[in-house]
Amino acid sequence: HNLKISGLNQGNTNISLFNMLGKKVMQSSFEASTSNIVNLPNLSTGIYMVKLQTEIGNITKKIIIE
Repeated sequence: HNLKISGLNQGNTNISLFNMLGKKVMQSSFEASTSNIVNLPNLSTGIYMVKLQTEIGNITKKIIIE
């Protein structure tokens, strides 16, 4: 239950994880580097939205947890 994030520039990054109903199920922050691994909480199988907020801008991606 880890999420690997790569390709970020240096700087503070906030990550939020939402279920498909829009409920925030996790929020964390870290210092970005070339490759980052974020530990995810125990989540049920399904589709989630990941929102990354960096100093440069925001990125939103859909992930599937099996």
